[in-house]
Amino acid sequence: MQSLSTDSRSSTLVSLGESTFSVTGKEETADIAGWTLCVHSQGWVYFYNPFLRVVTDQDIRKPELLKIAQDLCSGYPIEELSEGMEVHISTGQNTASGSSCGLFNTAVNHVHCVASNNLDEIKNDNSCLLNPTRLNRCRRLYWNYLWNHPVHVPMPARALEDVSDALTWFYTDNLVSGSRSTVPFSKVECEELSRIVAELALPRNDKSIAKTIFLAWLMREICSFRDAEYWGQYTQKESQVMRKSRQKPTQSASQLHPLAMFLTNFIVNFLFFGIPHTYQAHVKA
Repeated sequence: MQSLSTDSRSSTLVSLGESTFSVTGKEETADIAGWTLCVHSQGWVYFYNPFLRVVTDQDIRKPELLKIAQDLCSGYPIEELSEGMEVHISTGQNTASGSSCGLFNTAVNHVHCVASNNLDEIKNDNSCLLNPTRLNRCRRLYWNYLWNHPVHVPMPARALEDVSDALTWFYTDNLVSGSRSTVPFSKVECEELSRIVAELALPRNDKSIAKTIFLAWLMREICSFRDAEYWGQYTQKESQVMRKSRQKPTQSASQLHPLAMFLTNFIVNFLFFGIPHTYQAHVKA
């Protein structure tokens, strides 16, 4: 029998006890007391152990996968995880033997919204020392993690503020730069996204898992854009030079193929009696 956790955000978070059933048919079911089954809004499940502060995507209801998860946990310095931190363990299949094995671990810091395969890098005392480029990449990894694992933790308080600030800048750049703007969302898209963010800020959405997923996706896109724009690396002058070099040059009439120029001049001079040339000269004058 499965019972809802007392601190559950919704029915998508379920505590698993000794008598949990297996969704894999008649296969042997592991004893996974202490683990919580979390159901993503899209329907898939992952597992969280609040005591160990461990998250895994593997189906630990299968004894062999639970054993691998336990071995990975025992070999990881969990005691170094401070408040608001956890580790995501991942397993895969050994192509040589066909058996499951551990792959990698990702440390996650919900306080500073950063994640890394290097635990020391994102500890509370160290995350503030990261350079802008590395900090942005650790944040992108964090938001990608939260996009896939949104059920067992509340949305970080800074998410709404960071999203709102980024959208305001994207909107501003659309107004100032016009067609030269490189931001990931158009003016209309910024308006629509800002409207949705304002809606999600209302109290009725405080416990919404879909809200967490939406904001995590948006922050991931923001961080990806910043990484592509070399965020925090160059001065204003250097940045402007780089932006100009990436813009596609407009093709002038002098760059047209000779045959194309001949056809263009024929149409203008003979079919339209040269009127377009006269009008252009008048405008330039």
